[in-house]
Amino acid sequence: MVNEEAGHGFFSRLKNVFSSTANTSNNEDAAHENLNATTTLTEEVVMTEEIITTSPQTTATTFVPLEDIIEKEKPVRTVEVTAPAFTLPDDQDLDIRFATKFIDAGGKFIFCETMQQAIETLKMLKEENGWKHVFCWENEIKDAFCNSNFQKGMIGYTIENSEAAVSLCESLAADEGTIILNPKQASRRRLSCFPKTHIFITDIAHLTPLEADALDIFKKQNKGELPSVVKLGTCNTGHFYDKQRLILNADGTEDIYVILVDEIIPPSLRP
Repeated sequence: MVNEEAGHGFFSRLKNVFSSTANTSNNEDAAHENLNATTTLTEEVVMTEEIITTSPQTTATTFVPLEDIIEKEKPVRTVEVTAPAFTLPDDQDLDIRFATKFIDAGGKFIFCETMQQAIETLKMLKEENGWKHVFCWENEIKDAFCNSNFQKGMIGYTIENSEAAVSLCESLAADEGTIILNPKQASRRRLSCFPKTHIFITDIAHLTPLEADALDIFKKQNKGELPSVVKLGTCNTGHFYDKQRLILNADGTEDIYVILVDEIIPPSLRP
């Protein structure tokens, strides 16, 4: 218990510290006797003064600016404030970039929200152009035809007596406006009986910024196979090399449509 009447309490000692008194040794004895009783108030004293013991008999008092104490309590920064912010590339317009390049080269581009809408667009193209039959060989497209009741029950039509062919592709390169094909897709284009018009149906998951990116993806997913590239217009210059890898030119018709679907085309469950 602090004895304020006897002058030995904490506030009495605090008063003596700030006053010029000659009995420093007596005050020191009183401070030792009441040390345990004043621990809860030590934090308040530290914010206003710092007591430095110079010898067993004497003490000296120096004042520390409040700003210095606050500065010491700040956490150490690990990142510079002026460090440049990292911005991810904006690839939200890949479809627009591809469409612009592809149309400039002479291609025809159609954007559809769903696969159902893509088949409806295909029906419209068939009617407008007077096509009797649109040939397809990939199960994903056959499934879409059946689900939309398109050409259902038409038996006997082959690639030889079809006016247009529709297929998938491996990817679309936005900045070049080119189409990457696997060997099966490219080989049919070289057939003498291949129709005049080729329609590619693909989804937004197959868009890539650069042709080099599309070729890297193809190499990872189709090891040991050579990709082919559809390049329309004056950029159609034959085979070439990318990173010392041979890339084939997908020879064939240049009357090409690309129907881009804004939903993922589901894989076929057919055997």
